[in-house]
Amino acid sequence: MTLSIADRGQTRRGLRAVAWGAAVLMGGSFIAGCGSGKDDESLGSDPETPSGSASASASASAGASADPQEEAAKAEVVTVYRKYWDEQIKAYAKASPADTDLNKYAFDRALSKTKGDLISMQQKGNVLRGDVQIDPKVTSISLGETPKKAAITDCTDVSKWQLVNEKSGKPVELPKERLTRFITNVTIRTVGERWMVVDIQQTDRKC
Repeated sequence: MTLSIADRGQTRRGLRAVAWGAAVLMGGSFIAGCGSGKDDESLGSDPETPSGSASASASASAGASADPQEEAAKAEVVTVYRKYWDEQIKAYAKASPADTDLNKYAFDRALSKTKGDLISMQQKGNVLRGDVQIDPKVTSISLGETPKKAAITDCTDVSKWQLVNEKSGKPVELPKERLTRFITNVTIRTVGERWMVVDIQQTDRKC
């Protein structure tokens, strides 16, 4: 959860590209990649309402359903997404997936994007410290096909996630116009019997 690599000379549109790719701008993922989004409609959670942290207990986010099996699946999907973030935060804190369970929760493009970010961070000597606040909501789920599929819309808040140079401990300068709270679209599906995050797409919409 191929990289789109931004640099300081890119346009505002480039800075608003998929957040995962923007990691390589400074060696930091979501934290570096979004534009200001000043003209975008504010969507998702109320900015004044704090989101749940990545390590918070999972809860099904979609509306009540008469199908207990579907509700249980939604809760499991949210749990997987939260654990994915927990392991990702651990990996970014040391610029390495070693001794994390990232492979249990991320697959396909989501996993390759994170690993690409980590390689770039290692090369630049940067790490990410702090925490990420998330507020995932299951927007669709399909249990009648193989693989099973689900979609999550999340309000991702990286305002307390700081990119620093590991050696000096000093913060790395980031684009001033970046969003630190934005809508993220997440694709999750089963791999065998396990739900896994397979793709993450940041938008330039505030939440």
